Amino acid sequence: MTRSKTTTLTASALLIATAATLTAIPQTAAAPAVPALPQQVTDLQEQYLPATLPAVQHPGAPVPVPFAPDAYVGYISDISSHPGGIYYSVVDGFTDLRDNHPNTIAANLDTVVRINNNASPARIAQAQADARVDDGDMLDNFAGAFGSVLGPHLKQAIAENRLPKTRALLDSGYLSRAQGLAASTLVEKEIFNNPRPFEVAPDRIIHHNDAGDEDYYELGGSASFPSGHTNQAVLVTTLLATVVPELAPQLLARGSDAGESRVVMGVHYPLDVIGGRMTGVAAAADRWNDPKMRDALTQAGDELRAELEWRTGEPLARTIAAQATYRTDADAARTYADQGTYGLARVYGDAPMVVPQAAPDLLINRFPGLSYAQRAAVIRATALPAGSPLDDQGPDGSWQRINLAAASSAQVSEDGGVLTVNGVRV
Repeated sequence: MTRSKTTTLTASALLIATAATLTAIPQTAAAPAVPALPQQVTDLQEQYLPATLPAVQHPGAPVPVPFAPDAYVGYISDISSHPGGIYYSVVDGFTDLRDNHPNTIAANLDTVVRINNNASPARIAQAQADARVDDGDMLDNFAGAFGSVLGPHLKQAIAENRLPKTRALLDSGYLSRAQGLAASTLVEKEIFNNPRPFEVAPDRIIHHNDAGDEDYYELGGSASFPSGHTNQAVLVTTLLATVVPELAPQLLARGSDAGESRVVMGVHYPLDVIGGRMTGVAAAADRWNDPKMRDALTQAGDELRAELEWRTGEPLARTIAAQATYRTDADAARTYADQGTYGLARVYGDAPMVVPQAAPDLLINRFPGLSYAQRAAVIRATALPAGSPLDDQGPDGSWQRINLAAASSAQVSEDGGVLTVNGVRV
């Protein structure tokens, strides 16, 4: 059975009453015992507030310390930096597509039918797993993006409740502190009110349900554009990429793959997940450009790095260089590019790439020696071609054209103020 958002929010209210007290207790061996809670609260705590769970302690290991209660309030990025405090303006080009480009809308449906009908059993299983984690456990589901060695270590650290800051910000489903209403697509869906593909063409879409008790097609009549699951996955993986830049291309590709999973399921069109990726990156940029949130995310990144390096006994970069990867850097960049257009034909002409103002700082940890203008130049040099559906060619810039995986994996050098990106002076 699909869990409704109303039920989730009711559960959230019950948990928030205890969250501040629980998170204020250090998760150390000497911490005072927490009074037993009713089983209903304990179950909800496990699902929605994993950062409040006591950690397994190991001799010589980092001691997990959750955020203090004041880390849960006071973020300017709880409101989008875009007009109206939402992300409608990032994807408002969808209206022009519906009104004036019927061939694009037809190809949009044909593409989801093709992907949905031809998906392999393994790809369907991954899409089902991606569908289940919108209300928690996203980090565990995405652990494979960390690689063959780090991924299992991450899953074990999560199982032992040893990443309270990381999970509080990114892995508590609807309660993840780095997400929130401003980073959802609920309002945008209501504005566009676009029906889902399995509703528009029920005889062409295969329902990929599994043996569980959740019907992935009971979506309460919710609209399709932009994709909320994609927005959420991309937001989380983009923020992880900012604090673990050594794995940025792989994490970014995994978030984009989670968007494609919605097309595999037949519950979203390609344009939905392209739009969801655009709002997810824009929301991540808002979060990262919020000084208080950047500090919290940096603490989470330090926690994650320390835990993984303790478990492997060596620097993160050395483990990454030796392990099997989720994708190579080049494949991650290609995947991100392919899923930025899904092969839909261009509908607009050529135009210079205008980099959105908030985007360049997403590369600040990857290229700490570059200026803001130089990081913007890297994004421009690795951007997708102009003219694809949802390419905003106005002065605010195009989130659709950003290939953050290619930018993160670019070979960049600077000599006397001259910047070279992948062998080309920019």
